[in-house]
Amino acid sequence: MAHIEEHPDWLARDLGEDYGIDIEAELTEGGLHGEILKVQIKSTVHAERRNGRVALPIARRYIEYADTCRYPVILVLVDTKAKEAWYLWLQDWLLKIRGAEGRLDLDQSSWTCWVPEQQTIAAGLSGDLKSIARWKGETQLILSLMDALRSAAAIYDRTTIDVLTSIISSKAPTVADASLNALIDQAINLGDRMRGTPGGNQVADQLFALVRRHGARISRPTIHDLVIRGDSYSRTGVTALGILYDEFFEHLKSLNLPNYFLKIEPHVAFYCGFREAFPAEKSTNLFVDPTGFVFAGLEYSQPDMFWDKYANRGPSALLDYLAPSSKV
Repeated sequence: MAHIEEHPDWLARDLGEDYGIDIEAELTEGGLHGEILKVQIKSTVHAERRNGRVALPIARRYIEYADTCRYPVILVLVDTKAKEAWYLWLQDWLLKIRGAEGRLDLDQSSWTCWVPEQQTIAAGLSGDLKSIARWKGETQLILSLMDALRSAAAIYDRTTIDVLTSIISSKAPTVADASLNALIDQAINLGDRMRGTPGGNQVADQLFALVRRHGARISRPTIHDLVIRGDSYSRTGVTALGILYDEFFEHLKSLNLPNYFLKIEPHVAFYCGFREAFPAEKSTNLFVDPTGFVFAGLEYSQPDMFWDKYANRGPSALLDYLAPSSKV
């Protein structure tokens, strides 16, 4: 509070009991324009430091709040003995985790982020925190696009979704891989939600096209969301996976997908293993025949008129005729 109140460009409001948010900091430079940060404060008598970084503990409840809050949520760690304070923008941290490292563990109650020692509140108030409050930078753009996608899908506004997916595609070359994967992840989830609605299937297919268009940068967690549906797999997702192997083979091979899916969905693991063992077998080949290939304890048994089934179902038709292998 003292750091903020003493700064000429900020004012602070003590919020008291406000669902875990302690104070609100508003930028006053150039007047009041609603440029607000929500601030949660944690204190310690001795901050843990290592190699020029400070350990900042993050409780699950802070993440859950930040994920739904439309204002930037800033977590601050105060060392009461050293009289220093460091900050972390929670939405930015969460975006990078989701886009690059996968899902947060649902059973985990807290995390630790190591922030640079120079990332102090004193420094941030004159620099980075101003930009965050003003919604400058890639993170705010990505969060805004994700919100817009969510809103358009909620009212089944196909025209708006068409425009948004075009914007996302045009921005893709200029945003970080984690941001792109976060947007694709949101598109996949919204596409699934819209299936079965008027025009929903067409919208979903357009959203999935983002994956195909930017497959060279797609992450393994995003492929997981594309393919896996509950305890099984998505036929559309497997079709997109086949196209990714066709067009971005080296990148997909680097993700070690056969072993990744081994315990999650053996049928998908079989398909990934087959595609990597036989890279010349494209998903457009109606006469593909994995007979004799064994992976994940499964082998393929070719049905009658297999080409007709493949033409109607795509690569997922191969998964329909997998059975436990008798081979060791």
